Amino acid sequence: MKKYLVAAALILATPQSLLAQADAFLVIHDNTTNACRVVAKNDLPASQGARYKQLGQYASMDEATAALDSLIGQGACTK
Repeated sequence: MKKYLVAAALILATPQSLLAQADAFLVIHDNTTNACRVVAKNDLPASQGARYKQLGQYASMDEATAALDSLIGQGACTK
């Protein structure tokens, strides 16, 4: 029984720890598709740096989404 409780605790704790690792959110422009999007800083593949252009770095997902909406409204990006 203890094994199941420990396993359940680890499974439930994993998503929270992954969210805690996202210390910054980026608004990026994909040069291939000409679209902009928000990604967690640790989700951006380092090997594809030339494909993406960083437009801004923000502390929260809400700030990054607001910035993306502003860029779309100005015509600087497509979603």
